[in-house]
Amino acid sequence: MRPSLLFLFLFLTNFLFAQIVDYGNNESAGNYYNVRGIKIYTEEYGKGKPLILLHGNGGNISSFSGIIPYFSKSYRTIAIDSRAHGKSEDTGDSLSFEMMADDVASLIDQMKIDSAYVIGWSDGGIIALEIAMRHPEKVIKLASTGANLWPDLPEHPKSTTLGFTKFKPWYTY
Repeated sequence: MRPSLLFLFLFLTNFLFAQIVDYGNNESAGNYYNVRGIKIYTEEYGKGKPLILLHGNGGNISSFSGIIPYFSKSYRTIAIDSRAHGKSEDTGDSLSFEMMADDVASLIDQMKIDSAYVIGWSDGGIIALEIAMRHPEKVIKLASTGANLWPDLPEHPKSTTLGFTKFKPWYTY
């Protein structure tokens, strides 16, 4: 067999028989937990120390489809659909980052996990920061990106001066 045909055969065989995971809709990895009066949907992959993944606003577990395979090689990777997102329930109540941080802390308890690594981006990053502030015993280490601590304020009063430097709000530049 010519090398180019062999390569094509191996590529197609690998492509056709590769396991395609539908993250966010994987029944074999998915589970619902009753947390603080609602059902929270999670998917778990891999073994090791627990790592929690928190998506951004309007997202769901599928937002992490690019990194779940990587982290699940070394960690018990737990991807969560936040309250009112993905397959988790929306009770119609108002939402707050504090509420969703408390949801995750309660979920950690229900899963019988002492503490976990936490990765969050965008609103998931804000939730991760809130977990670290409200429930520091639940967080081993934290990585947060695209987050802000005071999302509703253009400028926090405590951050306007640092020594002799006066900071301008982002909208004045």
